[in-house]
Amino acid sequence: MSTHPTKSPEPPGREADEPQSVAGFIVRALSEAGVTHVFGVPGGPLMPLYEALEDCPGIEPVLAKHEEGAAFMALGHAQVTGRLGVVCGTAGPGALHALTGVASATADGVPVLALTAQVSSSSFGRGGLQDSSGGSWGVDTVDVFRSATKLSALAATPAQVPRLLALSVRTAYLGRPGGVHISLPADVLSGYLEVATPLPDLRRPCIGPPDPSAVAKLVGAVRAAHRGVVLAGQGAKLSGAGSSLVRFAEALSWPVATTLKGKSVFPEDHALSAGVFGFGGGARAHETVLAPDVDALLVVGSALGELATHGWEPRLVKGRRLLRIDIDPLHAGAGFEADVHVSGDATAVMDALLAEVRCRPASTKPVITPPPPAAHASKDDVPLRASAVVTHMSRLLPRDTILFTDNGNCVSWLGQGFISRPPGAIHVSLNIASMGSSAGSAIGGKIAAGDRPVVALTGDAAFAMVGMEIHTAAELGLPVIWIVLNNAGNAMVHNLHQGLFGRSVSAMYGTPIDVATVARGLGAEAFSVHTLEQFDSALLKALASPLPSAIDVRVDPEEVPWALAGRIATLSAAFKRGESGNKREG
Repeated sequence: MSTHPTKSPEPPGREADEPQSVAGFIVRALSEAGVTHVFGVPGGPLMPLYEALEDCPGIEPVLAKHEEGAAFMALGHAQVTGRLGVVCGTAGPGALHALTGVASATADGVPVLALTAQVSSSSFGRGGLQDSSGGSWGVDTVDVFRSATKLSALAATPAQVPRLLALSVRTAYLGRPGGVHISLPADVLSGYLEVATPLPDLRRPCIGPPDPSAVAKLVGAVRAAHRGVVLAGQGAKLSGAGSSLVRFAEALSWPVATTLKGKSVFPEDHALSAGVFGFGGGARAHETVLAPDVDALLVVGSALGELATHGWEPRLVKGRRLLRIDIDPLHAGAGFEADVHVSGDATAVMDALLAEVRCRPASTKPVITPPPPAAHASKDDVPLRASAVVTHMSRLLPRDTILFTDNGNCVSWLGQGFISRPPGAIHVSLNIASMGSSAGSAIGGKIAAGDRPVVALTGDAAFAMVGMEIHTAAELGLPVIWIVLNNAGNAMVHNLHQGLFGRSVSAMYGTPIDVATVARGLGAEAFSVHTLEQFDSALLKALASPLPSAIDVRVDPEEVPWALAGRIATLSAAFKRGESGNKREG
């Protein structure tokens, strides 16, 4: 029996025995694989692809305002669906604008395919407009994307396209998912394939079971532990390992902390939740994870980078065994070297582990410090404290809300003060940490989420970079809610400068952005908020509105998140060591 889905009907105007256009072939193959939306901005050499999209009723092209926004839309759509996201851009700047979002997909472990156009191959190196083939002293988009994706390649002939498309999509899914890129010259994209060329199978490949011997070692290490703790990351969330983590925690009474990117994989109203560890976290998680009597740390789906480990905190591994579950075998030594590592899908490995340890009673009960009292602000506090605003978000948003959080102080406030509960989901694009990522991601996520509420939590500086995408949501009639913590500039940089050098340099705006006015001009409902009562009222109205909404919340730039204060102390100590060394050398 064939593994390929039923062939799509031919587009209007093409008989079954006529050659297939390359653009039409790509679109039909993506449609068969379940792709429903392609995000991008049309232009020049990309036009054959848009002609094919127009003839394919199964895929809707989404017109973004900027290719970076389109790439983040593809990323957000893939995060919600678990399926391939697709972004396209024209030659030269169109491709380069999409780079940040595609690089973020790779860093975040999300499958995204970037299709970028190129001038005709006969024009390579001749100084053609937007030639980005590497000739004419110009940029080479294939090389540029190569460092930001799992695979980046040029389709040199029409005949290469079917194999390259299949290889790219399989690579995007295989192991730890990520971004892939195909560069399509105009003459290739407008070329033709043989009549009998079959559509490739672009469905997500199945992941095999974990190695039983590796699982057995992990079982032995867990059974030998006197007191253990779990740190769950993005990989656990992408795998859907939440219920397995709950069952494991309850079976052994091991507390569960998450990284900031892993937040929402474990219910934070659960008695065994320790909250977020590392950047964006709080004291309670750090006290739990770093407790001196913990002798085993089980890390599920985290590469243990700088932000996830609070600057590679040595107490994470000192005097204890590091046990790791990760789909990427190379992560066995990432951040810290593992004592026991199992390669495989987090859910599959956790279920195999549970089959062996679930009946064993815990030797001791963990002691978890109760969560701190909710941040409180007086109704007369102006400007508001962001911590109080996020606490009110946690109380008012429906449990099934999908929350996309931007980069800046807003991400720390979310990690520190928002209580995630299933079936809600939180997405943070933190490794590349591009400001403005949430604007596009929330739109792509809302397209995939249907009736579930979708909220973007961002700052005014991030909004300034990509806020025009609100117009995309307005045109599509998508009731995405933007909550903009407006602190009149780049408050995280401002706080860092003040903490390290005693002054702030070129971080804040002389005139705050009137976010509400901008959003209103782009077709959204908009609210200017100065008190908690106003915020509560605005958020409830936005939740009931069929239109996109922007809530412009004026917050205090001098309020510093707990995790940022710790990072300032760490950097300050490092700078002082450097100054001391320079003085000795002098």
